[in-house]
Amino acid sequence: MQHTTAHPDRCAVPWGVCPDHGGTLRSSAGRSSWCTDLACLNTWNYDRLDAACPEKATHTVQAADGRYVVCTGHAIAARSQITDAQVLTGTPA
Repeated sequence: MQHTTAHPDRCAVPWGVCPDHGGTLRSSAGRSSWCTDLACLNTWNYDRLDAACPEKATHTVQAADGRYVVCTGHAIAARSQITDAQVLTGTPA
């Protein structure tokens, strides 16, 4: 939550995802990351998977353990990975 306090407009999740496809990242020895979606050409020259998400918050996820503001990529991942979560477009005012 410290990340969220420092950057309230940023995604609150402390690991990265592909901003276009969600939880499809892989990394190599902490040096680079890439999306495994075959239609995606996104790559990063750092370990995006193990870094705090740098993307702008665009959605709100309401889950059993709380409410989180997340980016589009984490919203995609939440829809498929969190049972009984509500994923809403927009962030709280």
